[in-house]
Amino acid sequence: MRSRLTGFSADSNRRVVGILLVFLLAVSSWAVGGYIGAAAAVVVGVAVVFVRWRGQPAWSWAVLTLRGRRAISWGEPITVASNRSGGGVRVQDGVAVVAVQLLGRAHRATTVTGSVSVETENVVDIVELVPMLQHPLGLELDSISVVSFGSRCGSVGDYPRVYDAEIGTPPYAGRRETWLILRLPVMENTRALRWRTTLGATAISAAQRIAGLLRCQGLRAKVATATDLIELDRRLGWDAVSGTMQKWKAIRGEAGWMTTYAYPAEAINSQVLAQAWTLRVDEVIQNVTVYPHGMCTATVTIRTPTQAPTPPSVVLRRLNGEQAAAAAANMCGPRPVLRGLRPSPLPDNLIVEIGPSGVLVGKLGNGDRLMIPVTDAGELSRVFVAADDAIAKRIVIRTAGAGERVTVHTRDLKRWASVRMPLVSVANAARPAPRTSVSVVEHAPQARGADSAISPAPRPATVITIAPAGTPLPDGHGHAFEVAIEQASGATVKVTAAGQTWLADMDLFRAENRYVNLESVAMSFAT
Repeated sequence: MRSRLTGFSADSNRRVVGILLVFLLAVSSWAVGGYIGAAAAVVVGVAVVFVRWRGQPAWSWAVLTLRGRRAISWGEPITVASNRSGGGVRVQDGVAVVAVQLLGRAHRATTVTGSVSVETENVVDIVELVPMLQHPLGLELDSISVVSFGSRCGSVGDYPRVYDAEIGTPPYAGRRETWLILRLPVMENTRALRWRTTLGATAISAAQRIAGLLRCQGLRAKVATATDLIELDRRLGWDAVSGTMQKWKAIRGEAGWMTTYAYPAEAINSQVLAQAWTLRVDEVIQNVTVYPHGMCTATVTIRTPTQAPTPPSVVLRRLNGEQAAAAAANMCGPRPVLRGLRPSPLPDNLIVEIGPSGVLVGKLGNGDRLMIPVTDAGELSRVFVAADDAIAKRIVIRTAGAGERVTVHTRDLKRWASVRMPLVSVANAARPAPRTSVSVVEHAPQARGADSAISPAPRPATVITIAPAGTPLPDGHGHAFEVAIEQASGATVKVTAAGQTWLADMDLFRAENRYVNLESVAMSFAT
């Protein structure tokens, strides 16, 4: 977004070159064919150089055809220490890139207020990030990309699709992470860098300053390490960007086809961006990039098992010929120039959600539906569920439906046999199944001689304790658990999380009965 050293912007340089080319073509044609040849040359030159065909001039489409689909390669990030703490920095093509993971507020509930609307406290206003581009002593970042990726539900097995269908059309995310990608250009900050020790330390200091400002707003944030940068790129589809399976309309990696679409300027608002989480695809990667002077761009990348034939929404425009570059713009590297993407002014506010929406619980008294996150990307989570099996098992399978890998540790294998599915394992051992993110344990009674509960080792990030209905919280006040779900009567449950309490009527979907009743297991063995 900055002017070049010549004093002219890139668009101005292209206009000057285009005018010179048309002039030279007209002069050469005039020498051969006279005035008629010159007029024809001007018409052809203007049509090729200046007239836009489906968003771009003809010469731009020709360049994309010849050079657009190339594998991208970057150097490895390095670890740099600043202010007695370290972080990862990648220096590539004159740009230092760092990342900040935006964790937000832990275990904040999401209420579904309508068929296409939800409400939550765990949000960030992207407009407030624009002042964070400016730093002391004249240091200025080139851009900040707010990258959110996740999915509505899991993609393995039959139950996640059933769970998604029961929730309906609201924009929610069973899994979602939000990262800030910060890019510091070297040439434009030569004066500011004179007062700094190293480029890497300068970039890390800027990331630490932004993370501190976000914490002052109540949003947890941490600076990513070099290992985090590599892992983030891998999860965002680095194998597809650096590979050779690149088509005109999509690129392919190990996890499936990735297709990137651009939002037009009039569609960059909170409501339209939220609708990306209504797409029933394997993964959604949304990127909103802010630049100095209040400009922004927005794209969305979807991952599907097969190549998407048409855009998922009428407002989206596919970036043909630039799929690899568009996917690389989501990652921890220098932002490539996308010919089909033009910056536009930011709206007055641009609010996006942070973190997962949570697990569906049920309806509140006003008719809204309550969703509670049982996992947290920043801290260990402990969840207490005191309810009958009809409710407790639904919490377990809905956690798996949201995309988590669950292991149930129990001495009563028959009791939990009905919840078995590809994302739920039942074991009578302490070791969780591979890639487990949530462990479920049974509450150990205090009676003498009773069997102790199986404690998972190694312990995953989230542990759900299942107790019979009416069991009081072990500490009496619930401080030992981040989330507590207690059955009050019948299908009514009391939910406590993040210092708030709700009474909700548990949604008991008929399609879930086969995963809750032992009779369904007996019938499957009989057949």
